Amino acid sequence: MNGVVRAALKRAHAHPLPLPILTQQPLRCFSTETGTVPPQHNPSNPSFFDAPKTGLAYGRLLGIHKHTLKTDVINCLQGLNLTLHDVKMEYTRTFIPRSMMVQFPSQHTMDEAVRMINRKGRLFKLERVNREEWDIVTPYNGRTILIQGIPRNAQFVDIERILSGCEYDHSSVNIFTRPAPDSFDLNRMATVRFPSSTQAMNAFISKNGTYCVNNRIFIQVLQ
Repeated sequence: MNGVVRAALKRAHAHPLPLPILTQQPLRCFSTETGTVPPQHNPSNPSFFDAPKTGLAYGRLLGIHKHTLKTDVINCLQGLNLTLHDVKMEYTRTFIPRSMMVQFPSQHTMDEAVRMINRKGRLFKLERVNREEWDIVTPYNGRTILIQGIPRNAQFVDIERILSGCEYDHSSVNIFTRPAPDSFDLNRMATVRFPSSTQAMNAFISKNGTYCVNNRIFIQVLQ
């Protein structure tokens, strides 16, 4: 057998001709690893190139009023698996509700929210915002109350008297003034944070309409 091979090699050297098997197919290197075939574009599978929009998306829900609750927004967008932590109430400097900030798990979910709002008669308007606009809105989460109607001469001790019997964070008491709507007067008010939303609501129920010095106060639970 070896003699036959040597004779064939001598003949090929004397009369070099291209071997059909070598000229028709490219050379391949041998490897112990399994070869991988690069992915090909498949028009019937658009999800390969058009990947779903992932990552958090943020929106501002307009058209709310002062009685709109976070739960109202979640119920309006039922089926999108939003939680109370995905919704923030955006207030003006005088704590008038301005909009609801909503965090969505993906841009696709936000697009679905827009379609749901349109189907329900466009009671609200949802516009896209960036992460920075979401971050600057304070999440009160129903654990902070706003006390309005505080007289100008009220001191910290007067706030303590109002909240006598309530458990709250004493270091969180913040007394400040804001311009009154449509007038040149100043409104004196205070915010106080509680350990839980239940305790904040109890303070609202028991203390709303009571008096600070000689002024009747009004309490609002901030969402």
